[in-house]
Amino acid sequence: MTIETGTDTLVVTERGPVLEIKINRPGKRNSLIQETVDALGAAYELLEAGPYEVGIVYGEGTKAFCAGADFTNPPRDDSRAYPNFTVKLSKPLISAVEGYTVGAGFVLSQSTDIVVAGKGAQFGYPEARIGITGGGGTLIASRVPTKVAADLLLTGRFYDAERAREAGLVSEVTEEGEALTVARQLADQIAGNHGPSVRLLKALIDRETQTTTVEGAQWLGTLTAHTSDINRLKNSQGLKGTGRS
Repeated sequence: MTIETGTDTLVVTERGPVLEIKINRPGKRNSLIQETVDALGAAYELLEAGPYEVGIVYGEGTKAFCAGADFTNPPRDDSRAYPNFTVKLSKPLISAVEGYTVGAGFVLSQSTDIVVAGKGAQFGYPEARIGITGGGGTLIASRVPTKVAADLLLTGRFYDAERAREAGLVSEVTEEGEALTVARQLADQIAGNHGPSVRLLKALIDRETQTTTVEGAQWLGTLTAHTSDINRLKNSQGLKGTGRS
């Protein structure tokens, strides 16, 4: 099954009880435009309403899971890109991460229940460098110790896959290029478990993490207009502006 989104295509594939969601913009490092965001939201709704037990989200290729917003055509509202934020999921979602996972892409990975990362993965939230801050940082700050969150968010530096696992941002590190394979193995294991028990346990986990996260994101989002530096943002060059390309 393929969801057409105009200037972009998000590929959604049914694999038995597993729904796979692929961001298919490899030439743009799988960055987000509004069409991508809207298609992601529709895919989460399909996962929740359909006959699936678990989902996987990943990016095409190994260069990037998602390099954040497309700086040439940023989304007006990226909230639907994040599972469990505007689309509440009772079913688990796994992210399979290869390459760069930046900004909104980092937030997307942290919105999922399990993160599998290839050794070449790089996680960063450079918003403090580029002069724009939305509510997504709360999805990072709520999942790691305060000192780790401060290090990531205030410096804008990147963590490799092993450091991200040590910090609690990643569930499992695989060989480069193997994240999707391992994510599929975990998804099959979850799908073979007792569905009602899985959903109840996920609800317990979400109860402990999601409520304060959403409230924090909404609060931070109201302040964005007062903190954004449009000129600094325009002069930013995405990954090149962070010293990475």
